[in-house]
Amino acid sequence: MSRFIYKEFLPVNDSASLKEGKYKDLTKNEIKKWRNFKIITKSEYIFNKLAEEQNNICPACNEIIEKSEGVIHHLDYDRLCKYLECFKVLKPTPKEPYRKIKAPKCSRCPETNICKEKVVLIHNKCHFKIHIIEGRIKRPKKENQTKRIQKTQEEKLEYWRNSLTQNHKEIIQKSVNLIRESNPEKEFYLKYYTRYISLKPTNSVTFKLSGNSITLKIKKGNLIKIKELLNNRGIESNLYYKKDVLNNIYFIINSNVFNKNIDLLELIFKKHTEYNN
Repeated sequence: MSRFIYKEFLPVNDSASLKEGKYKDLTKNEIKKWRNFKIITKSEYIFNKLAEEQNNICPACNEIIEKSEGVIHHLDYDRLCKYLECFKVLKPTPKEPYRKIKAPKCSRCPETNICKEKVVLIHNKCHFKIHIIEGRIKRPKKENQTKRIQKTQEEKLEYWRNSLTQNHKEIIQKSVNLIRESNPEKEFYLKYYTRYISLKPTNSVTFKLSGNSITLKIKKGNLIKIKELLNNRGIESNLYYKKDVLNNIYFIINSNVFNKNIDLLELIFKKHTEYNN
């Protein structure tokens, strides 16, 4: 097989980030339309269109896709379907000969070109590998647990090396520097997970990619006061409650906004480190 290329096939967003941000105020009907776009993977019409346009080639590995091997993969989840309803399509299995699944009404839609730009047809095995690297599914257990852990760590590091832009690195590094300056006696370091980067040893500040910006989450400190400080500078933030208890505050920031508000971020991180002492 040709060299596997995955970076350009990692989704630019995910359901969780959209639900917390852009889509947090969707109506019930809009949620149904969003769900219908997410299950475009079940559309045989889109499958055939993509196969035709891609000449039955998987762009992740540049090999031929047989129909039984192909799967529709999302590059972008930011789209609402034109319809509220779905087709119910017969999709039998040996155990369930009358099984039906829901599929969007793509064959009737005049806007499929918009949706097709947000998906791609790839091999199921390539799809599996992309989601392992992305962190959405776990690699199957192997007999040699040590090798499995090493491989997983290598994939995480490879993902972050290929995903972090210079702007991402600048925001993260300057944040860590500000926290270290506020508390020079403690040794802070970063740990890389599949979907976010965490500040150790406190684990109370995390960084998550959001386009060319960073979603910065803070779990400790006077979170209400931090929100007030951010709002005064015109930086939108959200408080997250877990079981009716305030758990964290998160906000999206790019390098330009970060640099313009370096004094504010210094104050916020100072309050955070004071809380952890």
